[in-house]
Formats: sequence, structure tokens, C-alpha cells
Amino acid sequence: MNPRAKTPPKEPALPYAVKLLSARAYSVKKLRDKLYNRGYHRDEIEEALGKLRAKNLIDDERYAEGFLRTRLETRPRGKTALVRDLLSRGVEMSTAKHAVDHAVGKEDELKLALDLLKRKARQYESLDENTRRRRLVALLARRGFKPDTIYKALDLSDSNNLTEE
Repeated sequence: MNPRAKTPPKEPALPYAVKLLSARAYSVKKLRDKLYNRGYHRDEIEEALGKLRAKNLIDDERYAEGFLRTRLETRPRGKTALVRDLLSRGVEMSTAKHAVDHAVGKEDELKLALDLLKRKARQYESLDENTRRRRLVALLARRGFKPDTIYKALDLSDSNNLTEE
């Protein structure tokens, strides 16, 4: 039992895990951590996770696909940041890289960067050219885009004059 838990849980781990999964998706690691912090024994947790895997109720690949679909619609990021986001949610490196490569191609990443520049164009239009370009590079870098994608997107956005739209 987790020493941080005050009292042992009243219900078994499996029904509690199913209850958690009915509210939202979890990676295997995050669900394991959640059950452990609730006070369940490691053996009971692993048994519950095994049953959930057998019933196909928990799967890191499916979790990563769903997460990426939502993230790309709401908060576009480059491949590097997307992998980092999945890793922070307990998805293994190989699974995270595979899911990101499948969800975002090289052209898709450039399109995401261009869309982000287009959305932010008005915010930076009053700045002088050097300051604007420096801040846009920093913005795209923070969002996980690679340097070659950043400079290609900036060159394309400058040639299309995104700030005039």
C-alpha cells in the first residue's frame, strides 16, 4: 500500500480503474500512478492493468493517437514538442515517436508552422522586422518546430505577407 494513502481503498482496483477510464483516457503509466497514489497494492494494480489490456480498454498507442488528434486541433506543436508531451504523459519513447511520425508528416509540420504564423501575424505586426522575426523564431522553437521548418515557414510567410491579411 502507498504510504501516502491515509486509508486503504474500499473498492477493488479494477472497478476504480474502469471508473477513471470512463471519465477520460489515461496512459498505462498514468493510470498505474493514479491507482498507486490511491493506495492500491502493486500486485492488485498490475492485475487490474492486465485485465484492462486484455479487454482492450487501455492502450498507449490508441491513447497517443487520440491525444495527438486533439492537440493538433487545439494547440499545434512541432514533432519535438508532441513527443515531449506524450513522454510527460507516460507514453514510452518508441510509441510516442511512432504515433507522432504517423500523425504529422514533414509537409504537415510546415503547414502547422505556417498556420501558427498566420494566427500570430497581427500580434507582431507593429514590431520592427528584426524583432518580429526573432520573436517568431522563438515562438516556433518553443512550440517544438525544428530550425529548418522554422526558417522555411518564415521565408514562406514573408513572401506571402501574412501580416497584411
